[in-house]
Amino acid sequence: LQVKYESQRKILQTLASRLEELGIDAQKPGGLCCPLQPVVPSPIINGYRNKSTFSVNRGPDGNPKTVGLYVGTGRGRNIVCVKANHLENIPSKHKQVAQCYEEFICGSPLDSCILFHEGGHWRELVVRTTSCGHTMAIVTFHPQQLGQEALATQKALLKEFFTGGPGAACALTSLYFQESTMTRCFHEQSPYQLLHGAPHIFEELLGLKFRISPDAFFQVNTAGAEGLYQAVGELCQAAGDTVLLDICCGTGTVGLSLAHRVSKVIGVEVVEKAVEDAEWNAAFNGISNCEFHSGKAEAVLPQLLASWEDARPLVAVVNPSRAGLHYRVVRAIRNCKSIRRLLYISCKPEGEAMRNFLELCCPPDPRKKLAGEPFTPVLAIPFDLFPHTIHCELVLLFTR
Repeated sequence: LQVKYESQRKILQTLASRLEELGIDAQKPGGLCCPLQPVVPSPIINGYRNKSTFSVNRGPDGNPKTVGLYVGTGRGRNIVCVKANHLENIPSKHKQVAQCYEEFICGSPLDSCILFHEGGHWRELVVRTTSCGHTMAIVTFHPQQLGQEALATQKALLKEFFTGGPGAACALTSLYFQESTMTRCFHEQSPYQLLHGAPHIFEELLGLKFRISPDAFFQVNTAGAEGLYQAVGELCQAAGDTVLLDICCGTGTVGLSLAHRVSKVIGVEVVEKAVEDAEWNAAFNGISNCEFHSGKAEAVLPQLLASWEDARPLVAVVNPSRAGLHYRVVRAIRNCKSIRRLLYISCKPEGEAMRNFLELCCPPDPRKKLAGEPFTPVLAIPFDLFPHTIHCELVLLFTR
């Protein structure tokens, strides 16, 4: 936690000095751009991950069908796939499913797909679990030149292995199969095919029940996320007439957990299935003051905010991927006078998010169409959502 605290401190020092370069007096005590609270520890340290992604590649022993995690880099041409059995952050159920998947593909006459152009079929395995006892496995398969009949045979063999064969010990509640010729793709590009069990898994968080689809985002550390969302709720300082804008909302966790504090929640999310989950979650939990918009934030948000004439105070919460927010999203937030308070949740604040922070806080710039008054960083709280790793989730509060 001390190591993580120091790394977050350096990030805030960097932001302060970058803002100074823009002519903004941002230096606070310790050279930080704003006060930094101690890292909030995770309630669970071991086996906390509710989602694990396993690759298939050559292992240290030369087995081309090793199911595990990569060590090395593609550029260095030294990738090796190492089993995850020793890792403290991955629960035993995920390791069990990975071991069974390896057993299955080792017994298959079809090769693993290490490089797309070299052929092979068996690829990634994603395992998702919940505290409700649900386990979802998603197998990614490169079809290459296989016909529909051959594909049907492979799906039947996979289903039989996990329902009536050795894999039945995993007690999967959902088994999905995705034929994909790309590294990663959404359901719309290549549908997730349910081979066995229920189409969704369910999780409970802050007294609410959440439905989760195969490709929907959900914080990887459920217990840690509860503390994170509670803090976000307090930092929003939302009164009864506040409208909460939840950008990159996933299955609606942030907005739905705060819906009782505000007059309305508006969520925006790119994954269509996640929006369907969010709408189901709102209905199931009896929450009627939420609306969710499906689409890229950079397409949806500017339209939403350009015509914003609601007199109610507007608070924005953004929780983007490592790639940060698209410039058009930042510009829409910046140019919407109603947003006085912004919470930025970042899993990689030293990356692209830093660009976003500078765009939010820089002086008005007509060339970049940043007309609105700048935001100021007010408080930073790191959350240890990823024990046993160097990573940290940072919540930065901006006001203007």
